[in-house]
Amino acid sequence: MKILGLVTEYNPFHNGHLYHLEESKKISGATHTVAVMSGHFLQRGEPALFDKWTRAEMAVRSGVDLVVELPLVFSSQTAEIFAYGAVSVLDSMCCMDSLCFGSESGNIENLKLISSILADEPFQFQCLLKENLSSGMSFPSARENALIDYISQSPNMHLEKDELESISKDIKNPNNILGVEYIKSLIHIGSSIHPHTIKRISAEYNSTQIIGEICSATAIREHLKSSYSMDELENVMPEYSFRLLERQISKGFLPVFDHMFFEMILCSIISKDAAGLCLVNEVKEGIQNAVSKYVRSCKDFEDLTSSLKSKRYTMTSIKRMLSNILLDIKREDIDYFKNLHPSPYARILAFNEKGTQILKKVKQNSGIQVINKTANASFSAHMHQKMLDYDIKSTDIYNIVYYRGRRDFMDGSADYKTSPVFVRG
Repeated sequence: MKILGLVTEYNPFHNGHLYHLEESKKISGATHTVAVMSGHFLQRGEPALFDKWTRAEMAVRSGVDLVVELPLVFSSQTAEIFAYGAVSVLDSMCCMDSLCFGSESGNIENLKLISSILADEPFQFQCLLKENLSSGMSFPSARENALIDYISQSPNMHLEKDELESISKDIKNPNNILGVEYIKSLIHIGSSIHPHTIKRISAEYNSTQIIGEICSATAIREHLKSSYSMDELENVMPEYSFRLLERQISKGFLPVFDHMFFEMILCSIISKDAAGLCLVNEVKEGIQNAVSKYVRSCKDFEDLTSSLKSKRYTMTSIKRMLSNILLDIKREDIDYFKNLHPSPYARILAFNEKGTQILKKVKQNSGIQVINKTANASFSAHMHQKMLDYDIKSTDIYNIVYYRGRRDFMDGSADYKTSPVFVRG
């Protein structure tokens, strides 16, 4: 048995994901595949289009063998924390041979070089980073520039101009940034998991066009935001994935978007004073005053986010902050979880027969708690239970919007009442 690990959101599962899955199996020689997938709130501060069990079933019906949930305390955070949490879950299962992720260039050596510098953080690099941040750059821009300056100034690196340009290009792309963080996390944990990367094909990460058979998840989401028409989506999604999406919409479970949580976010902000806001993760010093100010005058979600966006705060970081406020994710909790290893649990969302073989190996090799039923989960450590409590709360908040077309079905406590999806061969 040779097991491949993937870090995913599948929002939703489309042909590009299928390509990545199949190519990852080839490059790694894997016989079995595990996907760590975000639950109901995602890394860019947005809610998932559909519930986590439907998205996990899409993945298993398309060729993944086991889907486990990435806990909320990682899934809704920065790329660094997101990647660390996912790698920690995979490594803690003690059976993973490889990790494969998509990237814009497919150049694993560039990504390894970048990761090693960021993992070691040489003194000169730290000075360059501080200088850039002091000048008012956002953290991603400050780090990118510090990295290029460090490499170009280092006497131990003899790189040609085109090699420097290649590295600069790699650090700028969104999927490359996550790839760097995956490798960096493997280094920090001391994991034996071997990293691979697959070059992204056709559609770019943020492309909004639906052309041909490959498009981005962003394009699918934008299409569903403007219309529930399924006609254009059938060619860009695997059949099972498309049918499951079609099934949910026909049942009245409509796609979920960030603006639908606007009133709940307003309530969360207004119910806190400035000191209370500062306790929430991602609320940086100084911005709490702007949040309190604009929340009382903005007319909708887009108005609020555009009012808060600045040179220092990107739109993604603003949305992530608002997501953390909505879910009341405390900074002190993230400070604890962001370095936690091994992971306390692996929560199953969907699996097949080969997935049961993986789970058997996990139980034999590791001490991680495998959660089939939430009610049966038991932790001696308070913070481990708190991690699971965040997952449960996020589902309950998500379902307030997700069940908007099916209030007759809304019963609460979905995490306790929904079983993992088993897909028979």
